[in-house]
Amino acid sequence: MSTEIPDDPTWDVAVVGGSLAGCATAIHFAEKGYRVTVLDKKPLTDQHYKQLCTHFVQPHTVPLLARLGLGHLSEPAHSVTTKAVFVTPGGVVDTPGPGYDPEQPDSYALNLERRVLDPAIREAARQRGVHFLDDTAVEGVTEDDSGWTLDTRDARGTHRLRARLVVAADGRRSRLAGLLGNEAEVRPNERVALFGYFTGIDTRADNRSVFIMNEWDLACTYPLVGGRTELVLFADKARVAEWRGADSRMEEFLKYFDGLAEAPSVADAVPESPLLGYSDYPSQLRAPVAGSVPFVGDAALSLDAMAGVGCGFALLTAELLADSLDGRSLAGDDLREGLDQYRRRFEENLLPHAEGICGDSLVGKNEATRLRMFETICESQELSQKYLALTGRMVRPAEFQREFMRGLMARSKRAART
Repeated sequence: MSTEIPDDPTWDVAVVGGSLAGCATAIHFAEKGYRVTVLDKKPLTDQHYKQLCTHFVQPHTVPLLARLGLGHLSEPAHSVTTKAVFVTPGGVVDTPGPGYDPEQPDSYALNLERRVLDPAIREAARQRGVHFLDDTAVEGVTEDDSGWTLDTRDARGTHRLRARLVVAADGRRSRLAGLLGNEAEVRPNERVALFGYFTGIDTRADNRSVFIMNEWDLACTYPLVGGRTELVLFADKARVAEWRGADSRMEEFLKYFDGLAEAPSVADAVPESPLLGYSDYPSQLRAPVAGSVPFVGDAALSLDAMAGVGCGFALLTAELLADSLDGRSLAGDDLREGLDQYRRRFEENLLPHAEGICGDSLVGKNEATRLRMFETICESQELSQKYLALTGRMVRPAEFQREFMRGLMARSKRAART
């Protein structure tokens, strides 16, 4: 994909990082008429896509895809329209209909693989005139009164670019964060993640994605395009500590799913590849703005993958940033006010979810409290709906908490009368 540096290497917006958040940011600014370039240290061919992703795209993300011109990715040729079912200690959280919101039948989730999504969003950016400089590392950034100078290196040597605005979209190991002193706050994650792709597994006819809570683990079954299935396990680190070696790990992994009554049979499962995953993936939170550089996607907020918010939050941060700067110049007080607005919107929309997700990344919490919580949810259709909406990031945690406390009090009153 690498594009030659033009004769005038001066841009309105330079986005560092060419994954989802970077490309989405580039699309939004290009649609506003800005000259935009995307720089990425990797070669962005059609065969390049993020592999450490479980592909469950939450329902709040689907409208964000449509706004980027990617609504066609909801079609059966590209993804599987799905909805979550949670098997919990207190019962099954499920609601009728295809949507998460009964008033919005199309409020569904997608099992959309990154091998499809990543090339599609890059193509959408190219179609809007975004310039790509892939296989190009940013080695330094310097700000002056008129904007930024970026010192870069590629296979041809070193180059210098100018931009009025620089956006950091370069992931959880953000090089720009290091250059700008935007240190990450690290939160522990006590689970490992393992996942693989299989044929020969019969999933539910309604294409529901099933999430099974087993002690402090979460075992997930995702139907994919072409009759394939992804199995995902987020497990207490101690449980899988002895699963060593690729063959032994696959055997134990399938044995685990075979031992879950609510999971589909894996007797005829055929792996497409070895298991993928990670053993240590703490959550990271950075300031959404460092100086006059906004951070989007994993560069700002990289959370436990069990929450399934990576793709959605990447696109959401890009949209929040673009909307905050809409109608403003990219300099002076106008820029500062826009970045302040982005910071506020980031904190209001994302941090409440992040706190809950970080809490869920810890195992060994009070079992009795957890049981009571899910019993209360499962007894109420309204609470079940709210819980699904919370997991789909369609409502904020405080809204769910208010409904849950009402349900808990009503349950206590019923118990007192019996």
